[in-house]
Amino acid sequence: MIKNFIPFLLLILLPACTSVVGISPSTTPITSDDSYTIIGPTSGRSSGAVWFFIPTMPDTPSKNARDNAIASKHADALIEVTEEYTTFSLFIVTFIWTTVEGTAVKIKRGGALGAEK
Repeated sequence: MIKNFIPFLLLILLPACTSVVGISPSTTPITSDDSYTIIGPTSGRSSGAVWFFIPTMPDTPSKNARDNAIASKHADALIEVTEEYTTFSLFIVTFIWTTVEGTAVKIKRGGALGAEK
């Protein structure tokens, strides 16, 4: 009986880990009429867990991580953005981490400084 239970127990307790990386040029559209000032590199993180298929984390971890990165530099947006989404799963719980990194910028809509229309 115990010989049959050990493989089952190992399958339940074996962890699984995944990681996904995404790249984006910017977090908001920047047109040719807009200008921006580079503030510097920044990153933001959001994390949570799912217990028995019940999430105990923000609804949008990507948005929260992005907003944390922007707020940390008092910026308007990010350029040269990368996002890493990592999960670590056990049988009854899954831990989730989202990290967004990029260059913080302040945007001036409508053209470069001193431009006339």
